[in-house]
Amino acid sequence: MIKLLLSAAALSSCLCFTSCDPMVQAGSYSPSSSNQPRSGYDLGFRKGQHDGQRGLSRTPSRHSAAYSQADRGAFFRGYEAGYSKGIRPGSGGSNASNPSYGRPLTARNGVGSVTIMEGGRRVAVCRTASPNIERTRFISEQNQIVVKSRGSHGPATVELFDTRTGALRDKVLAFAIRNGQPRWAAGMQD
Repeated sequence: MIKLLLSAAALSSCLCFTSCDPMVQAGSYSPSSSNQPRSGYDLGFRKGQHDGQRGLSRTPSRHSAAYSQADRGAFFRGYEAGYSKGIRPGSGGSNASNPSYGRPLTARNGVGSVTIMEGGRRVAVCRTASPNIERTRFISEQNQIVVKSRGSHGPATVELFDTRTGALRDKVLAFAIRNGQPRWAAGMQD
């Protein structure tokens, strides 16, 4: 009898938690509610629209934790559509009149630095180990850039930077690149 009373009390407290929730009572929450993305496309559309409105670069891979590999194609299609809507004039985005958002990244070489540009907008500045920039190459869907730089004398340095932040990710001397390793530095050897 005591076990039955305890289990009934536990059951009623569980029911109270769900029915006492104002979101549930008001009917504004349900797992299939219209404010919840129902597919990879919907999720991609929302993430893309958000990125477009905030002026972020067109980089759907930054949201790779948000979708499953099965939904990857649908997510990318939705992201592109949402991003286009987010940057369109009259869509409410702060960057709606700026034509540089969503354009491919380019690199401008300076003395001891490489500036990552998206159209006319500066995205990041990568500070190199040596002042003379010899070569640059984007990799990983323009998420990273490889820069080969050299001083007045001595060996060249090959560095890997994040294109969104300009942060140094890895570094190797050009003469140490053998058999295409490290892979990101292949083709930059002396």
